[in-house]
Parts: sequence; C-alpha cells; structure tokens
Amino acid sequence: MTEWTTSDERRADARAEYERIMTSESPDPMGAFIETGVIGFVFGEMWRRGVLTARDRRFITLSCVGAAGAITPIETHVWAALNSDDITYAEFDEFVLFFGTQQGWPKASVLSMHGMMSAFRLAEERDQPLEQHDFEPWAGPDDDHVRRERGEAAYLEVHGEPSAPAPTAFRGRFYLDFLYGEVWTRTKHLTRRDRRLIAICCAAAAGARDEVAEHLQAALRMEDLTYEELQEAVVHYAVYMGWSSGRQLDDLLVQAATDAGIEAP
Repeated sequence: MTEWTTSDERRADARAEYERIMTSESPDPMGAFIETGVIGFVFGEMWRRGVLTARDRRFITLSCVGAAGAITPIETHVWAALNSDDITYAEFDEFVLFFGTQQGWPKASVLSMHGMMSAFRLAEERDQPLEQHDFEPWAGPDDDHVRRERGEAAYLEVHGEPSAPAPTAFRGRFYLDFLYGEVWTRTKHLTRRDRRLIAICCAAAAGARDEVAEHLQAALRMEDLTYEELQEAVVHYAVYMGWSSGRQLDDLLVQAATDAGIEAP
C-alpha cells in the first residue's frame, strides 16, 4: 500500500480507489460511516490489498450482498462489475444460477431482477444491446443412473474424495444429481475456482459450518486456492457480512489449514 504522510493524501487515494472499483464518482465525506467506513476502510484499504483478482472480489461481494438481500448494494455492485468489465453479463447470469443453489431461489430471484435492471441501464448508457443469449443450455435429459454417475464423478472432482451414500431424495436427486452433476459441471462461464469462492461465502452467510469446512478443505486439497488467498477471501467477506461472521469463517479456515498441515506464516 501507499505510505501516506497526510490525511488528505490518504483520503485522496481512498476516493480514487472507490471511483476505480465502483466506476462512478465517490460521495463527499458527509459523516463517519461514509468517510471512515465506506471510503476510508472498505475502498481505501480493503479493496487495495491485492492477492485476489478483481474478478474474485466481485464474486465475493455479489455473494455477500445477494445473501444479505441488500437491494441498493446489489444494483450498484452489479453495475460496477459489468461496467468495469471485470465480469460479463453471461458470467453474472451463471453466477445467479449457482447462487440460487447456495442461498435459495427467492434470494437468487431478487439478485437476478435487480442485477438485470442494472445491466439494462448500463446497456442503455453504452447504447449497446444486452447479450442475453450467451448462456449454457440445460443438460440432458438422461437416464437416472447416468445422472447419478455424473453427479458422483463431479463431486469427486470438486472435493477430491468420493461422495457419501445418498439415502434420501435430497442427497440423491438434488445434491448429487442436480447440484453436482448439472451445475458444478457447467464450465462455460464460471471456473471451479469461481464456484468455490462463491460456495464458501454463501455457506458461511447461511451459517452452514460443515459445508464451509468441506469447501475450505477441498479448496486447499485441490489447490483451487492457496491459504493466503483464502485468508484474503475471509477479510473481504467480513467487510460485507460483518466481523462476527468473518471471525467464524476465519476459525474454520485456520482449522482447515491445520488439518492440511499448513503452518501459519
């Protein structure tokens, strides 16, 4: 980070970073929350930390504001993510599908509706048509045993170990067959690494500790993300979901790293 010598320099850098990320003019300091919180810390420090790519941080942010159902942040962050070209509309659309499997269709519908409004507004401002047809079509239809085999294979690829038996309708039809066999296998617009970050954030936001732990362990085992990258993901997540939730995620990450034999730097 830049070494500031005056508060004016620090404030100027923070406002410049806000404008780079949000692709719009930064608000004037009008109180403690905006100046110290939003401009000063969130954009002036957290977004400037590096380690993760801009694309990574966009997906973490969208996962968090979507999980929170925060309408204004959804609209502004979708618009900024698309306007910066960090993600495309097709990637956002695929993100919403995956988000729906992690946080449920009602929250995904809110994210889709308000995100689409932002996308249409941006297309109008750019005087360009919105590319809505570049999506990956639905798989199948296939026989039940084919779906199950594909789901089990996908689970193994995502987690690096076989799935547990599926004794219930949810574990079989919905978890293995659809989530893993038909969603995790979609690779046109999101990578496994993208989905991993999204899954970790969404599971953490839902308080699903076992799911979080499994994905953290798998991220390290499959080398989708390094320990340093995961620490940075926790920092970013905490800013948008709160320090208490961030601390829980951080504790799970430390345990996953310990189990993997990774020593703290």
